[in-house]
Amino acid sequence: MDDALRAHEAERLRVRRQLAGTPADAPTVGLAMSGGGIRSATFCLGLLRGLAQRGQLTRIDYLSTVSGGGYMGAMFGRLVTAVGIVRAQELLARHDSPVLAWLRRNGRYLTPSGSRDLGIAVVSYLRAFFAIHGEFMIVCLPFALFVMAPHIWQATTGARFGFAQWQSWQVLWWPAALGLWLLLAPGLMAGYWVARDTADPGRRRVLMPLRDLVFVALLGLALVLVWAAARPPLPGLQAPLTVPALVLVAISSCAIGMVGAQLRLRFSDDTRSLAVARLRNRLTHALRLVALVAAAMLLFGALDRASWWLLESLASGDPWVWGGVGFGGAVVLLMRALAQPLLQLSQRTQPSSLKAWVPRLVNLLGLVGVAMLVCSWLVLAQLLVFHPQPFAGLEAFGPGARAVMLLALCAVWIGLSAGNEQMANASSLHSFYRARLTRAYLAVGNTGRPIARAAAAVPAGLDAEAARQARRQHHDLLDVTAVVEGDDTGLTSYRPEAAGGPIHLINTCLNQTRDDASGLFNADRKGTLVTASWYGFEVGAEQVVPVPVQPVEGAAGKDTGTLGRWIAVSGAAAAPGAGAYTSRGWALLLYFLGVRLGYWLRSPQPASITGLRRWLWRHAIKPVMLWSEGTATYFGATRPWWYLSDGGHFENTAVYALLKRRLDFMILADCGADADYEFGDLENLVRKARIDLGAEIEFYTRQDAARLFTLAGASLTVLSPEDMADNHSSRGVLLARIRYGAHGGLPAAEGTLLVIKPNLHDALDVDLLAYAQRRPGFPHETTGDQSFDEAQWESYHRLGEDFGRELHPAWLSQIPGWTRHERHPPIVAARLRGQGAAPEAVTRDPLWKRSARATVVGASLGLGASGTLLISLWQVQEALLASQKSEREEVRRLFSDSSKAFGEIEGTCPRITEQDSTRLQQLQTVQGAGSLAPIERDGIGRLLKRVAADDCPVRLQACSQDPLRHTWRTLCANLERSAGPRSAGAFDYWAPPRAAGIGVADLVGHALALLQGGPMPPASGARAQAAAAAALVLPAMADANGEDAAAVLADLQLPAIGRIVEHCPRGAEAASLNIRAYDEPMRELARRLRDPLLVPAAQALTVPSAENVTTTALVQGTRRPVPWPQATLLVRRSDRERQPACIDALQSYLTITLTGLRRVPTEVWLRELPDDPLQRSRVFELWLPPTPGWGAPIGA
Repeated sequence: MDDALRAHEAERLRVRRQLAGTPADAPTVGLAMSGGGIRSATFCLGLLRGLAQRGQLTRIDYLSTVSGGGYMGAMFGRLVTAVGIVRAQELLARHDSPVLAWLRRNGRYLTPSGSRDLGIAVVSYLRAFFAIHGEFMIVCLPFALFVMAPHIWQATTGARFGFAQWQSWQVLWWPAALGLWLLLAPGLMAGYWVARDTADPGRRRVLMPLRDLVFVALLGLALVLVWAAARPPLPGLQAPLTVPALVLVAISSCAIGMVGAQLRLRFSDDTRSLAVARLRNRLTHALRLVALVAAAMLLFGALDRASWWLLESLASGDPWVWGGVGFGGAVVLLMRALAQPLLQLSQRTQPSSLKAWVPRLVNLLGLVGVAMLVCSWLVLAQLLVFHPQPFAGLEAFGPGARAVMLLALCAVWIGLSAGNEQMANASSLHSFYRARLTRAYLAVGNTGRPIARAAAAVPAGLDAEAARQARRQHHDLLDVTAVVEGDDTGLTSYRPEAAGGPIHLINTCLNQTRDDASGLFNADRKGTLVTASWYGFEVGAEQVVPVPVQPVEGAAGKDTGTLGRWIAVSGAAAAPGAGAYTSRGWALLLYFLGVRLGYWLRSPQPASITGLRRWLWRHAIKPVMLWSEGTATYFGATRPWWYLSDGGHFENTAVYALLKRRLDFMILADCGADADYEFGDLENLVRKARIDLGAEIEFYTRQDAARLFTLAGASLTVLSPEDMADNHSSRGVLLARIRYGAHGGLPAAEGTLLVIKPNLHDALDVDLLAYAQRRPGFPHETTGDQSFDEAQWESYHRLGEDFGRELHPAWLSQIPGWTRHERHPPIVAARLRGQGAAPEAVTRDPLWKRSARATVVGASLGLGASGTLLISLWQVQEALLASQKSEREEVRRLFSDSSKAFGEIEGTCPRITEQDSTRLQQLQTVQGAGSLAPIERDGIGRLLKRVAADDCPVRLQACSQDPLRHTWRTLCANLERSAGPRSAGAFDYWAPPRAAGIGVADLVGHALALLQGGPMPPASGARAQAAAAAALVLPAMADANGEDAAAVLADLQLPAIGRIVEHCPRGAEAASLNIRAYDEPMRELARRLRDPLLVPAAQALTVPSAENVTTTALVQGTRRPVPWPQATLLVRRSDRERQPACIDALQSYLTITLTGLRRVPTEVWLRELPDDPLQRSRVFELWLPPTPGWGAPIGA
């Protein structure tokens, strides 16, 4: 605290004391009201009223507040400013004053009018929630496109990845991370190991030791031997990451690292010791960078894979996904409600207790939550880029073009809004919070409202209409939801000391998680105290920034804001920046829950930054602010904007600002939630006072206080801190001696601290004790409860008033520092945390404690409910086990019958029954069921492989002239389904570029053409083919029904079938068409597609019966493939290149037939899949979309 501020406040105190009638030479007295939300505010109101009833408010020189204490501190200051200290004391002392009535009515200050205000609160929260998530989406989509870059590159450029080699990796980020690590990390580590000191640290240019030369030679020999033995291809798009190739890369890296390190040391001009130290430092930093990049690539791969899996599950209709979304929404609402209690719980933990894990769990929860959110936006980006038809009109654009459009939209938004400096505050809940506090508490001092100054509702002498208008206006002025001019006031004009009141000091926390100079993480306080008054801002223990009359170059100058703003900031407990309790997970959690009460204040002093940082804080201020909040990255007072939050994040008692002024006597209302009386806030105060201010705080023991002071009357008892939890015989307070050290030219001195902590005693009112019995947490209920009902409000208010009324002059005058300057007698300091009373010392429970019988009954009910739940879970488990057992027995029977039937067949062309064929196909369907043991699945797989690989080729050849050939051919075609291009559905992971999709170059060309008034891009090939088929089929079938329609369609199909027979190979080169449907109506449609091909095209195309993939997935216990939005024909790339005419003919037949059956133009998309040497070629696959999304065939 500098001399200018000290002199200024001395003059203001002289004027104040003249107005209040306080002797000029009286000791300085301060009142500190701690944080604690509405709980603290209500208790402090009662304390103020009790002091007013004793006439003690005129004795208060300083009023220091934090958080909830600031609600009542600002109310008191505004009231004094409006009516003067004498009148304010009179109004607070009366039980029927309009001020008390107003405050009691608005105990639910966030929703004072019930459901209407609750709706306003909900929409305010939703507005902030959607704003922050909209901004995050804009930032996250470019990141998502970067994660998807390998797939976009593959889909856009047609890069020929080796499908079989890379498919097992799922994502390319993982092999890339492995390759990067083996390419660089071994060399960096080997270079570190060979950089050795010498016996003479001053030597220069030391030769490479012989052992290192031998080791390098051995590495070279190993390299040659591995290459000669395996000759592995180097990793690339076609060659996989084989073990020999990875060994070659690692050995080469080691050799290069060793040689490079020795060459660096050999040609360095530094001494050997200095050169080794510098080289090791560089190698360590480089290894750290490589590790971070590799870890980031692994994370990108994990996000990519998880989001792709989630997208497939979502698109395939898995019910658990929507259940998970609902559950996630419930978790979000729960975390929103518990945000402040969780912060409070994390602040009260002790390392030895289970609660010590709460901050870590909250931190982990935040990190997991943001990972899930990023994954969700990745799902959206992949849907927009890779879905065949995310919405109408976008199917014509390829993945590359879609990615460019998304990137352009994000860039436009960022470019237009990056400089919006008010967005961070406007998208938070600060405005809502400030408005509620202003109208509920600060409006008491608004002379325009009839609260502090009584005014008649209808002045005399008015006619009826004027009286009605006056009555309506009077009602509006008494409406807490109405915005009335004068409810708030500027901070520079808020001077209650000018009316005889105290100097009000408002305490907030300036968050700082990065050091000003080095950028290192500040692991302890993570913030400093900012105390605001009309004179200026005090930053930390020493720095004072006075409010300038003229703007300062590079600073805001007059951006001091209003009193309401500072009270709201002082109470911004739920904020991503939380001082010493800040963690990245906690910041992310609150950030994405939309619980942001902190405030960005323009710095009142010039910022000391240059270059890129200066440019970012000027022209990209919005993303910088939001990034800082989300990642908990704050730089304190060195940036052009300060992030402020609840003053309790630094020091919650509000005594710190009074200690800086070295007051003689201080009264503290310690209202933090401290049901166990652990005195965490006082402990923090004592520590910071000693470190920052050189002040020692020593608490009296109960015995010392009773011995040294008479303390007339038994209404208040000075207790030792460890006695507070077990006291219930009288009102308990704490008393401490403050020893100020010599500082800043001031001599050593002493002061007194009187701590009033809410606690119960037997002499309290009966309604208050009854409330305490119903609410065991009283008077330290959670700060998260910010909406008090009448009983709760009155109980806290009455408890505070009970303490305040007992602080009469006779009691206070015996304590040093109240009426005279004097030193304390020698004492033995009490412990803040000590052993509680021994069990045998407790004689009886207080009146408000819950009875043992009620506890036993509650425990019995809990055990009964738990037992019922366990029995229900056991019954469900038994039912599942019985179902799995029945399923396995049925599979064993099928397997036994099929093995017997196909093991006993003899002859070159044996007969097989339809029943045997059906059994084998059923085995094929249930092969992947999760209820089967691995040995059972292997047995089924061997049987199917033997029949498909050994029997089918022989029997088909032998039965070529036999009528039984059709039975064998159908069976073998059904078994070959697994050999086809078994796609995951519409989101095939290795999907190539869309054949008819508009690429990036096309997108630019069409955009330029449209700007010049050119035509729209042409329709895709499938769309044009569907239009041609509709023109051919629909007029011919317009008036046909029933058998006539079937006959007309058959005539139209004949030319297309003829082209299939003409262009498709026959015999051993004949192709197969597997039809996949998602439901039975589509399976019936597949039958009508298949039947016309069975006889005419039997030699060129085999078409097994259609498969219902939904049923197959249900039987196998797997997820069904993602539905295609249109009928889609999948072919291998090599088949497309070798048989283009055959595939075009098949696509034409399918388009004509589907158009005729559905009586609407129907597109048949053609998609290529990469070749897989493990699966047979010439196997095509037709996917029919589900009925609800496509519609059933007309006339089916």
